[in-house]
Formats: sequence, C-alpha cells, structure tokens
Amino acid sequence: MTRRIKTLMTLLLITVTTFGQSLDGYKYAVVAPLIYNNQRDIYGIETKAISGIRAMGLTCLDPIDFENWPEDAISEPCLIIYISFDEGRPPNALSCGAIKIIGKNCKEQIIFEAIRKSKSNAYCYPPYTCCYPKWADAAESFFKEFHYKYDLAKNALKTEYPVVEKTNETEEKIKSYLTLNKIDQIEGIYKSYQSDGLSYYKFGIIKQADQFKSIIIESDLKHWKQGEVKAIFEPSSVKGFYSVKWYMGNKTSFETFGKMENEALLSIELKDPNTGEKREDKFIKMFPTASGSATFKKDNSTSSGSGFFITTGGVIATNAHVIEGASNIQVTLANEVETITYKAKVLLVDSKNDVALLQVDDEKFKRLNSIPFGIAENSDVGSKVFTIGYPLNDVMGRNYKVTDGIISSKSGIGDDVRYYQISVPLQPGNSGGPLFNKEGNVIGITSSRLNGQAVGTQIENVNYAIKSAYLLNLYNMLPNSIKLASTSQVATKELQDQVKVLKNYVCLIKMY
Repeated sequence: MTRRIKTLMTLLLITVTTFGQSLDGYKYAVVAPLIYNNQRDIYGIETKAISGIRAMGLTCLDPIDFENWPEDAISEPCLIIYISFDEGRPPNALSCGAIKIIGKNCKEQIIFEAIRKSKSNAYCYPPYTCCYPKWADAAESFFKEFHYKYDLAKNALKTEYPVVEKTNETEEKIKSYLTLNKIDQIEGIYKSYQSDGLSYYKFGIIKQADQFKSIIIESDLKHWKQGEVKAIFEPSSVKGFYSVKWYMGNKTSFETFGKMENEALLSIELKDPNTGEKREDKFIKMFPTASGSATFKKDNSTSSGSGFFITTGGVIATNAHVIEGASNIQVTLANEVETITYKAKVLLVDSKNDVALLQVDDEKFKRLNSIPFGIAENSDVGSKVFTIGYPLNDVMGRNYKVTDGIISSKSGIGDDVRYYQISVPLQPGNSGGPLFNKEGNVIGITSSRLNGQAVGTQIENVNYAIKSAYLLNLYNMLPNSIKLASTSQVATKELQDQVKVLKNYVCLIKMY
C-alpha cells in the first residue's frame, strides 16, 4: 500500500464534521436521489440515509414525488435541509465505506459537511461491489448520532414572499357585513377541508365592487396575516362558477377557476407546480350557518355516521357514540339498482369500547344473500387498509366515500391497545364505518381522529379505529348469535373491484 493511500486511510478513521448552525430550526429533509444506470438507489445508500434521518426525528420529503409535499414545505423552503453525497462511486471513491455528506439550507449555505466512515474495517478494491453496503451504513449511522427537536424559533432564515393586497378586515367586520347585507351564494366564512398537501386556512369571502375577495382570518402558515387577500373571484356566465386568481401558500399567484358545489362547499382547481397534475381543494362554509344552525343539515336529523352489515339477517355494527341518545334510527343502503332506507333499533351497546350493534327492524327488509367479508383480528403495522363511509354527507353528498392508508401503530392515544392508529383520512360521518385490510376483511371500526386544538399543535392525518376483537366480543354476547363469515370473497380482486362489492354492505346511519 502506498504512503498516500495509508495517509488517506488514517484520516478517514476520524469523522470530520463542521456545523454552521443547529438542525433544530428545520422541519424537513430532502435527500438528493442517487441514480445508477438509470435506476434509483439500487445499492440502498439513499434508503439507509433516510432511515437515519427519520430516526433522528426529521421528516423526509421525496424530491421526485413533489406532488405529495405538505404545503408548508412548498411555501417555506427554508424549513428544509437539502442533503447530498459523494457516495464514493468509482473513480471518485474516497475509500471503501467512507462517504462525504453535505447538508445545505435554502440559501445554498452549508449547514454541515462530513466524511463518515463505516464501522466495518474491511477494505475492498475494484470493482467496489462490497463497498456499497459500507457506504450505506456510514450514511445511516451519521444521522443517528444527532440529537434533534423541531424548534422553528431556531431557524434564522426567512423566506421572502411576494406582497399581496392587505385590507383592514377582521372576522368581526366580515360577520357584520354578512349579517346585515343580502349576500351572494359564494359569500361567507370558510375553513379548509383538511387533506394532504393543504394547510389550514380560515377566510371570509365578501363582495368588493364587481369582484369577490377572499380575506385571511387565520392560517397555520405564519406568513399569511389577518386581512391579506388570499384570492379574487370574478363571476362567470354560469351561476356558481368563478374565474379565480388564487395566491398559493408561498403567495405566488395562480389563475384557475372555482365552483360552489352546493350551498356549503367551495371547490378550487389547482395545479401542482412541479408535475402539472390537477387537484381540487375543498373549503367548507362555516358562516352564515344554515337556518341559524351551526350544522349543514338539509333534513331534521340530529347526527349521522356510518355502519356495516355483519349478518344476512340485518345486524349492523357501528360506534356507540354514533347512536348515543338516539330514539329514532334510520339506515340507508345503496346499490346500483336502488337506495332504500330502513328503520333500525339498538341491540347491544359497549360504550366503554365505543362499539354498538343495531338490528334492522323494518318489514321492507329482505335478508341478504351473503356477507362477502370476514372479521379478522390481527394486522401488522404497515399493512394497507381502507374504509368506506359517509363523511359530511349533507355537505359532500350522500354517496359513499373511499379513503385508504396504512396501519401506523397497533395502539392508540397513550398506547391504548384497543385501537389501531391509521393514516386513513377520517372526517365526521366516517365514524362507525368498516376498516378493511387488503384482502377485504374487516379488522376494525373507524372511530376518531386526533384533535390538533386539543393537543395544542397542528395534527395531520392521525386517526384511530377500534379493533375488531371488541366487535366480536359484543356480538358473541347476543343470544343465539350465528357464526359470522370468516373469509373474504374479494381477496383476489383489485381495490376498485373490492369496493364495488363491499359498498353494498356499508350504510349511512341517521338519528332523529
């Protein structure tokens, strides 16, 4: 071995790290994709680095899948650390197992720069094949040594935003205007319908001259201030359709259109700036309330939820809180042929575990031919799941909605083992619906989502489902209970084909 190589190997036994500032002021990390022979990360270096970054506590964003970035990452690029590597590919190899790691901020300033060596001391020469796992391990272990806690106050960098129109409107002034004037369909106070990629907004839309202006009341994006104009709407020749100048999270303008889908739901079509793909963001009108009520009910029901048939004789499972205090229960079942509503009564309630069983009690009801799914009691973290239900049915429409995700944890708040934590988006009205696994078997009942106001911070897509074991426990308490189906008839079908079958056994439950 030459003196030059010996000297290099000696230097690489030491991890050299230079920090320009703390990492606590950053929320996200973007790792530059490693492409070999037109394939991404075939040696696992990028994957191992991301594993280490996640263990540290930072949220990793995929630079290729920009479409699914949260809005604050798009509008606040200075929350992001940009990480790249000299991964040691020949002919630029530093040494087998040693890798150069560089972290930069949004201003292209270096936050840290390090040469990190794998703990493995074995050396490898061309063709370097055995070196790649060592480089991957070195990248992962580097990040695991950080002690990190997100603290926005420690981020000294500020993103500079375009200037938007500023008014002196407040929520009180907007409510006064809406109360004292004859208003257009679009005028009112709205909140964003929470979904991936959309931040929280509360704004008022009022008429000024021949335009309607959306004025910020509050937002979780701190650079949006009360009174600033979020959008400008111009009426079209069709009632309820508008030409829209929309200011994105980063205050850049975007020309699009919007429509009032009904009296309470505003839809804005936006386009992903990176992929060009379209998406629709939804906003729910909160004021003025319908007929002076704080809900959007179009009938005289007091509450609603979802449920699902578990026997051919009309036994329905749901959450206990869905039917709490109800004296008159109606369930609506829809299929390709008809939509029919039945009367139902309470069979058993387990309020502690939030499970209830109903029985269809209506002479119109005819027994079902079969139940096409079983009840499964075990599922693993990371398993794909989906639900069918009727969220916000009087606002979003009375058709069923399908959402999917994964099991994030096998316990709920405070490690409550009765629940799964799931990434399936839930809204009011989803409660009581079935949580299906990928085979189409029921593994739980969708129950609740974590309230950000209750815990004092913004919460994104943290939801819970009561495990199916508690449903089975309650069902087995019924006298003369028959054995439930144990297997799925749709296990080999694709999701869209599973839904076509399973939706016929999920019902809308309304209380009067």
